[in-house]
Amino acid sequence: MDTNRRTFLIALAIFVIPFLAALMLHKTGLYKSVGTTNRGELIQPPVPFESLELATADAQAIPADALKKKWWMVYVMPETCNESCENSLYQIRQIHSALGPEQSRVATMLIVTQPLSGKYQTLVEQEFPDLTVAYAHPADLQNWFRETENNALRSEQSGFIYLVDTMGAVFMYYPTYADEQQSILKGRDMLKDLQKVLKLSKIG
Repeated sequence: MDTNRRTFLIALAIFVIPFLAALMLHKTGLYKSVGTTNRGELIQPPVPFESLELATADAQAIPADALKKKWWMVYVMPETCNESCENSLYQIRQIHSALGPEQSRVATMLIVTQPLSGKYQTLVEQEFPDLTVAYAHPADLQNWFRETENNALRSEQSGFIYLVDTMGAVFMYYPTYADEQQSILKGRDMLKDLQKVLKLSKIG
């Protein structure tokens, strides 16, 4: 086999194998095995992350490719950020930190429908420097889960933490809590789910 052909096959494998592995996760129902622990709620069917138009603070569209190749923990902030909201921000950070060597495989995002107030803009900049802040139109957010079987998500999308796989599928969500201790306990459940899917798939 000549060098050019070998190089081509190696490059092809790099792109095709992760795609096939992720496809197998969906087809074989491995996500369902995560859901049987009753920690997170499975989204049936999973929703494409890219189906929600997202933009940066300067109104630049976030390309679909930027939402893939990593796992994501995504929190959709309600219009008024209360104790539950603040707990969720810290919860995501603590879970990400607890992943240890696997941290590089997971990114975190905050989705908002309006500019952050001065308080939360400062909070994010000072305490959550690795958090991607993305903006969505409220009407787009309301339609994001219109095709799912999850009635809760069709009526309300904010105030939940979502897990997204490396192919850009939003496949699981978690409620959030105003009580700090309850938030910590449920955060441990989310960490276990995330560790499980990272173990099942070496993509990302």
